[in-house]
Amino acid sequence: MPKIVIVDDEVEILEPLEEMLLEEGFSVRAFSSSIKALAYLKHQTADLVVFDIKIPELNGIELLQRVREIHPSIPTIFLSSKNEDADQLIGFSAGADDYVGKPFTKQLLIFRIKSVLRRYAPAEQVSHRPIIAGDLSIDRERHLVSWQEKALTLTVTECMILISLAERPGAVKKRSQLMDACYEGNVFVSDRTIDSHVRNIRSKIRAVDQEAELIKTVHGLGYKLVV
Repeated sequence: MPKIVIVDDEVEILEPLEEMLLEEGFSVRAFSSSIKALAYLKHQTADLVVFDIKIPELNGIELLQRVREIHPSIPTIFLSSKNEDADQLIGFSAGADDYVGKPFTKQLLIFRIKSVLRRYAPAEQVSHRPIIAGDLSIDRERHLVSWQEKALTLTVTECMILISLAERPGAVKKRSQLMDACYEGNVFVSDRTIDSHVRNIRSKIRAVDQEAELIKTVHGLGYKLVV
């Protein structure tokens, strides 16, 4: 039973959301305070955190950053009353795995939650052999990534993008192909969202190797892995 933590200061949204997730069979902990949610996550883990980006005390971005310090790979979805590209890019740049704009339907949110959880769970049919591409190593089953034997902390979405590129080094992957690799179903995200994830991956690799040029931009097409 996946455990989901939800954080929203609007009780009229929080309580129905909690009920909805319980009805779907999830284990749920709901918080109207970001401080209390963070205190809980310092001592407990969860399979997914869903939070509002505009919450008081610690806002959604600050909460996400603090949660990442405690649980580097925990999947996250953020909610926002403004369904705008700018809000989405801010959240994705901070490391969120998905975004749902308010108001949302029950079907949409459940779909996005299950999609993120499926991406996080290791696929049963995936080969147990790691992907090795030069100095890059990826354990697909456990979503573990290392560069020059130094561990990298990537989100699930970042890991799925890197896997898609590393499976065929040198081959150009369009942004739409990278979207398909990490977003199931007919979920649309903008090209800039993929660009933001790629920037995060590059930044994390360069944090351990400043000279690394693993992912190349192919202007007008997409990205490729260079080894």
